[in-house]
Amino acid sequence: MAHSSMRARWRALILTDPVARLVRNAVHADIHEGYDLRQLALAAIDLAVASLGFARPLTLAELIESIAELAGHMRAAPTGEHEDAARWVVKGLLNDADNQRAFVYSFNNSEEYAFKLLQLQDGPDGAVVLASPQAVMLYLSGLDLDVDDAEAAFSVVLQRQLRDRRFEAAGRTAMQAERVSVAMSASLADILDATKRDVRSVDWEADVPQRLARAREHVEARIAADADVLNHVAAGIDTETDPAVRRASGELVDTLRRIRQVHLDLAERVGDARSVFLEAQLLQVFARRVHLRLLHVEQELLHPVLRLPQEPATEVVEAFGDRVVGMQIPRLLQLDNLVDVLLAPPRLSGAEDEEAEEPGETEGVELQAYPPAVVAEANRILRRVKDRPASLSELLVDAGDGPAAELVLLSALWAYAPDVAEPDEEHRITIQAERTGASIDHPLVWGDNLLVSYTEEA
Repeated sequence: MAHSSMRARWRALILTDPVARLVRNAVHADIHEGYDLRQLALAAIDLAVASLGFARPLTLAELIESIAELAGHMRAAPTGEHEDAARWVVKGLLNDADNQRAFVYSFNNSEEYAFKLLQLQDGPDGAVVLASPQAVMLYLSGLDLDVDDAEAAFSVVLQRQLRDRRFEAAGRTAMQAERVSVAMSASLADILDATKRDVRSVDWEADVPQRLARAREHVEARIAADADVLNHVAAGIDTETDPAVRRASGELVDTLRRIRQVHLDLAERVGDARSVFLEAQLLQVFARRVHLRLLHVEQELLHPVLRLPQEPATEVVEAFGDRVVGMQIPRLLQLDNLVDVLLAPPRLSGAEDEEAEEPGETEGVELQAYPPAVVAEANRILRRVKDRPASLSELLVDAGDGPAAELVLLSALWAYAPDVAEPDEEHRITIQAERTGASIDHPLVWGDNLLVSYTEEA
């Protein structure tokens, strides 16, 4: 039941997404932000729904004209801009961007929900606009229905479904009725909380007493109706043999018991409302009125302080900082600790001897970072300069984009500015490099080009 209820509420919510989509995309269509596109979209749906059942349906031109007229009341602009806004709204509801196909959404990545809000149909006077059943649902969901009326309507529907033995549908209706009951209880709780904060914020002379009287009558009627429905369902469970019906009936009984508890809590809250009002009035009658307002730090503090001279600005910043950080308690000195500090010998400032780090074990560890194949390729490229010197740019071109290019570059830089004075004793090979005056521009290096030469000492 919870899954089916979630799916139904998801479908009801997803019906508003086409309206939100056309509002988001209006920025790219140069629709002025002064138009309330949501209101225009709901008005278009209302007009289409209102035309259902009449002999003469609503044409597309009439719909655009009516929406453009409504848009004209939102801002002063040429008639063409109003018509553009109206066309944009109607196109969005028709899903004109997708060739007027149905809007398709996926529920839980396993079930697709396709629907249309408005659709076009050929008529004797041109294209006519028809409202889909989903548009009617969106129209009905947008109505401001009173909570009392909604719960009474749910009660009638619930009793009808129980008589027809549609227990699963009755369970969904009961869950909706439970939400309506919770909404009424929350509404009364908001009034009482506002009363505790400030009695003057709530109209206890006319509005609140009328609400309490309606809530009291509503609760009395609902508690009696809850008892009747509970007894009816509980009596049917004992004689029912179908396991599915028994399970649905059991879930319905649990929901009805929760609804009854909500009504009992609401009755208790209604009974205590007058006491809450009198207690809050007694506490607040001599209380000092404090008006709290949030400070806009950038506009009301930072910008004015930056325009002040240094001394008054410092005073304001220090006062603000003290209130933000809080009270700072100075550190209290103890006499014995103070004597110890004064009699302590001065510290000698000097660099401490740093302990030399012991090198790690290098035996058996391969310190060469490049694979043997890369080293062999780099040696092959560098031996080209044995016959004649070559520039570093030529060597890098020969190396290509492989890892050998980096080793060739490092070898040339090492030859230009070596860290050791003597060459390798084993090979007695010396690579020399000097600047040529030209420039090199390579992904690995940029700057002065080097001329690399190669000699081998005996």
